[in-house]
Amino acid sequence: MDIFNLNYAEFERFLFVFCRVGALIIFVPILGSRQIPLTLKVGLIFFISIVTYPLVKGQPLPEPRGIFELTVFLMMDVLIGLAIAYIARLIFAAVQVAGTVVDFQMGFGVVNVIDPQTDTQVSVTAQFHNILAVLIFLVTDAHHFIIHAIVESFFILNPSEIDFSNITPEYMLHLFSGTFTTAVKIAAPIMAILFFLSVGLGLVARTVPQMNVFIVGFPLQIGVGLLMVGLSISFFSTLVQNQMYELPVKFMGLFRGL
Repeated sequence: MDIFNLNYAEFERFLFVFCRVGALIIFVPILGSRQIPLTLKVGLIFFISIVTYPLVKGQPLPEPRGIFELTVFLMMDVLIGLAIAYIARLIFAAVQVAGTVVDFQMGFGVVNVIDPQTDTQVSVTAQFHNILAVLIFLVTDAHHFIIHAIVESFFILNPSEIDFSNITPEYMLHLFSGTFTTAVKIAAPIMAILFFLSVGLGLVARTVPQMNVFIVGFPLQIGVGLLMVGLSISFFSTLVQNQMYELPVKFMGLFRGL
């Protein structure tokens, strides 16, 4: 495709592709990080758009009759790209919620580090889990699922026929409940051990009042918590991989809802 010799109609179609891909790349996990240079993002958006356009140029796309309709349809494309990227980000949100809960149980609730992806403060365990999730994201080729979804969206969704009000509250509730369920599953083994440890320390405090349980319990909770974080890595990896492999199903659910 000669991108520099497009007529008006072809350029208009390419603009739809560029906006949808651009919104996806800017907001998608890893590639949407603030640490990625803007020039690299723009180059990647332009490259993927050029590769995608010949595949979808035969698909029915809107034909706006003025600048207002064109702006509306482009905004629809941007929202589609953001919706796809948002579903992918929910996995990382679950990982951070789980890490934050675990750190609170261990006594690391006020120990925060800077997350380079979002430039926000997160707990230590949440950042550790987030790094592992990024590696799993790349190993499982989840980024390929996302690019495939953005291409498939052109075969299923036409911006002129989209009605975002069709996305039922049940589907949104399903996405959010799945996020919190995943977070609880990740944190459950560590939280269970720390809970039984707290119960044990409480029994010791009742039976041996002379012992300062707070002095003993604080380092014990940290040690047991860090040990469980290490032992649960295989479980964490399996759970996150399953979530990554479910991304195509979630994307199709979004497309059918629109």
